[in-house]
Amino acid sequence: MKKLILILLIWTTSASAQLLRFATLYTSYSTSAPFVEKQDFLVSGVENFGGAGNLSEITRSNPPGINLTFGLRKIARFDYQVKQNQFYTGQENEVSDYATISNASGLEYLLEFSRVRNREMIFSQHEYRLRYISDNFTSRASYVDNNIVSLQYSDAEIRYRKNFGSLDITIGAAHRSHPVYGYSPIDDWLKNNNDLRELAYMYGFWDFLLQIPFTENYLAIWYKNVPPHAYENWSHYDDVPISQFPDIKNIGTNQEFFREEFPKIVERYNREQLEVRGFQHELSAVLGADYYIYKDNFWAHLWGSIYPFHMGLSRYSYEYDGVNIDFDVGFIMGSKINKQFSIFVEGRYVRFWEIDSYNIRTGINYLIF
Repeated sequence: MKKLILILLIWTTSASAQLLRFATLYTSYSTSAPFVEKQDFLVSGVENFGGAGNLSEITRSNPPGINLTFGLRKIARFDYQVKQNQFYTGQENEVSDYATISNASGLEYLLEFSRVRNREMIFSQHEYRLRYISDNFTSRASYVDNNIVSLQYSDAEIRYRKNFGSLDITIGAAHRSHPVYGYSPIDDWLKNNNDLRELAYMYGFWDFLLQIPFTENYLAIWYKNVPPHAYENWSHYDDVPISQFPDIKNIGTNQEFFREEFPKIVERYNREQLEVRGFQHELSAVLGADYYIYKDNFWAHLWGSIYPFHMGLSRYSYEYDGVNIDFDVGFIMGSKINKQFSIFVEGRYVRFWEIDSYNIRTGINYLIF
């Protein structure tokens, strides 16, 4: 038993060492000066005639930008890549990391988490990728949560690989999971309801009708923080029960409520209903091609994957409108025209479930001396 335990311990230690060989664990923190907004002003206290009133500046003041990143990566570099810095910061954004075929066989991975504050928005970015390359097949798994473009998904693929020198062709299947896309719960709600107030009542809002003095007309005034079901025995013509419910607050007239508050209620309703439905699953066919050539004065690295056929596995799997082809394509090309002049272009374009995410860069370099 002792020998068996010792053998297992040595094997586990060796496997872990091999898994982490050439891997880099990194963390970074960066902050930047806040974005300065245009000046904004508010005028109050103006009478029905004349120009007397109070002028106050209400320009929004933004907090400093922040990016906190943790990561672990083990990805082989291609011949055209040169590590730019001595340290990884999480801001490298190497387009080649997303190619189907790597520059080395075996297991590679990228595990990265970032916490970002941009102006008044605070959000997290998740990107976790595993990739295994062999002579005859490839497999990969990933989880991406890109809050910049609201794209979240997990993906597991296995493909057969055929090499033709500089060209690799892969074909296989992909299981993808994602939140509900292409469906708006408020549309279903409206099919069975024609009074928008009913939605507001669900979230603690209520409108009281106050009679306009010396007339027979009424003015709807909305209140928030109404306790659940408290309004079931109320009448719109009742006096506001402030003494019984001191937390309810006046938030304006009917027009003000539907202009300023009601859109927030709709957004909240949609978000909550989509969260309840959870992740949806689908099975897709995938076809890929990778082309790579490198010379001293020219290099080209192009790859692409298309997902032309899909089978929904969940009730709210995405329903494509028209063309149902998803794709993930990328390219890196560069040329040294002479000893002084060189050009490059690189980019990646992803379209999943009719959500676009892309990044393209190009430029020239000229060495003066």
